Amino acid sequence: MRIGVLLLLSAMAFASSGREQLLACLDEFPPYQILTEPPIGEHVSALTQLGEELQLEVQFVTEPNFDHCLKRIKQGTADVIAGVLDREERREFLHLLPMRHDTAYIFATRPDAPPIESYNDLNGRLIGVTENVYYFEQFDQDASLQKVALNDVHLTYKLLLAGRVDTVISSLENLTAIFASDPDLKDKILIQPFTHELNRLVYFGFSKHSIHAARLEEIRPKVEAAFAAGRFETAIHQFAADHPQYYQVKPHKK
Repeated sequence: MRIGVLLLLSAMAFASSGREQLLACLDEFPPYQILTEPPIGEHVSALTQLGEELQLEVQFVTEPNFDHCLKRIKQGTADVIAGVLDREERREFLHLLPMRHDTAYIFATRPDAPPIESYNDLNGRLIGVTENVYYFEQFDQDASLQKVALNDVHLTYKLLLAGRVDTVISSLENLTAIFASDPDLKDKILIQPFTHELNRLVYFGFSKHSIHAARLEEIRPKVEAAFAAGRFETAIHQFAADHPQYYQVKPHKK
């Protein structure tokens, strides 16, 4: 029976093209993961580049949320997930391989808002945040702050423009892409002086139960070389340049 299961898993590892398959798990999380047919997004572009680096055909399985994808990674029913941060508990079930550098987190407001010059200036503000995003420990653990969680960073900016939140925390990269898609928003959204610089990486998470895990010593140097050359970040930036519609934030009509 064990031999039969191993043969079945080996057969499943090959895509119709004859190239070995790399099964990635996605949930809906624009602009990183957009569950069109086929899926697109920043992470999808990075995963596609990963497949090129490893000479594997990337295929996708979808789940309703990030936690369900993590469960697949734990069970080995998916090989890889993109866009994860290093957490000690995650190291128990996945290998971390570098994808891109994380960017600074900024606080954005409407232009008429009082300035945010220090962390303490966040007190008393209604802050739009994105679900399942780790920002920085002080902010994440601060129960005294008023936070409104949404599943899409663009929705937080829509609430800001509609006057339903006072400020939004996001990566500088997110807001830069939004401004690129609609330059007029530079007059409606102000980046405040207080920012939080990050010195951390965003990773691909490879399941320790993946059939590819046995080849980690071969896979890791290839991924690290592509990361060092900036090829994953190039793929991400190219997606943003080619799909400005996914970075548009329009004010709500009254």
